[in-house]
Amino acid sequence: MELNPPIAFLYPPQPLEPCATPEEFFGRFPRLRAFHDEALDALRWDSRRKRAAAQSWPLHPKTAEDLCIAHVGVVAFSWALTQWLAEKGVVPDVVFGHSLGLHAALAASGAVPATDALEVVERTARFLAEPAGAPEGAMLAVTGFSPEEIQALCAEYTEPQTAFPAIINSRRQVVVSGTTASIAVLADELRKRLPWGLTFIPSRLPLHCLLMTSLGERCADLVAGMHCHVPRRRLLHPSTGERVRTVSAVERLWRTHLLAPIDFVGAMEQMEQLGAATYVEMGIGQTLSRLCRWFRRDIHVVSLGDPETLEALIAAAE
Repeated sequence: MELNPPIAFLYPPQPLEPCATPEEFFGRFPRLRAFHDEALDALRWDSRRKRAAAQSWPLHPKTAEDLCIAHVGVVAFSWALTQWLAEKGVVPDVVFGHSLGLHAALAASGAVPATDALEVVERTARFLAEPAGAPEGAMLAVTGFSPEEIQALCAEYTEPQTAFPAIINSRRQVVVSGTTASIAVLADELRKRLPWGLTFIPSRLPLHCLLMTSLGERCADLVAGMHCHVPRRRLLHPSTGERVRTVSAVERLWRTHLLAPIDFVGAMEQMEQLGAATYVEMGIGQTLSRLCRWFRRDIHVVSLGDPETLEALIAAAE
C-alpha cells in the first residue's frame, strides 16, 4: 500500500449501511483502543454500559441515548485513528469532514480541541433526537439525477422554499431536505421517472438546508463556550470546498454545521487542484471511499473500514 503525499484525510458521517464497529478493531490494535478510551474520558461518562456501547453502537439509533452513543462513537473512533496514525508518522496535508465527520475534521486540523469537539457531538446528538419546536421534515437520497436536475424538479413540483438539494454526494447523487409533505411529493414524481434509486434517510429534521435557519440560535448554542483556533492543517469548508483560514470562519462554520449544505464534489475538485495523491477515509464504513470512486474511478483512496486494511496501512507507514 502506497501513501503518496499530499494526503487528504476524509472524515465520514454516521454510516447507513452494515459495517464493522470499533470493538472489531480493538482486539487487534490495543493502542487504538487506548486513544479511543482517552477520547471518551473527555466526556466523563461514568456508565460502563455507555462506554462499552460506544465501541459497538447501533447502526440506526432509535432513542436519544442510542443516537448520542452512536454519534460520539463514530467521531471518537475517527479521532483515535487520527492520533494513532500521527504516532506512526502519517499526518494529513488537507482534511474534510462530511456532516457528522466535520467535528473530527475540525479537531484533526487543530481548529478546535478534540475534547470540545466530542462535547459538541454529544450536545448535537441530544438536540437531534429531541428537537423542541423544530420544523417537521425529511431527507431523501436520490441517485440518477444531477444537482441541477434535482433543483429544477424541486422548483417544479414543490412549494417555494420547501425542498432543497442539501448534500451533493456526486454528480449523480443528491440528498434532498425539505418539509415532509414536499419530500413525499418529490419522491412520488421521481418514482415515475426512475423507479429505483430513492432512499429515505432516517431523520426527523431537514438538515443542511434553509429550513433549519429558524433553529439558528439553538444550533449556535450547541457550540457556545467552545474554543476555536486558526487551523494548523488545511481545512476545507463542507459547503464551498474553500480553505477555512481564520478563527471567525471556524466559529461560523461550527455554529452553522446543521444548517449549511454539503458539496462533496466541490471539495474533491479543490483537493484535486491541491494535488492530493492519496485519500484516506478516517472512520468506519466505506461511505466516502465509494463517493470518491464515483467522483473518479481511478482515484487512490484507502478505506479504513476493516481491520485488515488498517493493518496494511500501518505496515506501510512503518
